[in-house]
Amino acid sequence: MKAFLPTICLMFLTIFSSQAQTNAPAANANPFPSISTLTNWASLNSQQQFDVAIRAVGFKFEVKEPGEGSTAYTYIRKVTVNDVNYTDRIVYRITNNNSASIISLVTASTDLVSLYTPQLSTFKNNNCKTEMSKDKNTTCSCYESANFAIDLCDERVKLTMGDGNKYFVSVAKK
Repeated sequence: MKAFLPTICLMFLTIFSSQAQTNAPAANANPFPSISTLTNWASLNSQQQFDVAIRAVGFKFEVKEPGEGSTAYTYIRKVTVNDVNYTDRIVYRITNNNSASIISLVTASTDLVSLYTPQLSTFKNNNCKTEMSKDKNTTCSCYESANFAIDLCDERVKLTMGDGNKYFVSVAKK
C-alpha cells in the first residue's frame, strides 16, 4: 500500500504534465514570403491566383480599389509578437491590361531589411529615386534584376507610446 499511493500520484502528474505540454500555445511564428516567392507572385498577373497564395500565409482580403490603369487588392493579417499586436498589410496592384504588377508589403512586426537584404545579393543595387527614399526619416535600398525592381525601406515612425520602425518592401514586375 505504501508503494501504491506514490505510484498513483506519479501517474496523475505524468498525465497532467503531458496534457499541459500538448495544449501549450505554439511559438508565434511570423512567416513572410521570400523574395523568390514575392517575384513569383508578381509574375502571376492574376488576382485570383494571388488570393489563393496569400491566404496560405495568413492574410485575409480587405478591400479592392479600382484606379486609373490599375486595380489594387489589399490584404491584412493580425499578428502578436512578444505580446504586441501588429497589422501586416500586403497590396497586390495589377495593371488593367495585365502587363505589370506590384506587390507591396508593410509591417512593423518584423525587420524586413534584415530578412530580405541577404536574399537580394544577386540583384543589382541602385540609387533610390522613389518618393519614400526622399523622406528624411526613411532609409531605402533599391535593387533590380532583368525582370523586377525591388525597394526595401525602413521608416522611423512616431508612435503613441514612443518611436518605432515600419518596414516596407515593394516588388514590381518590369
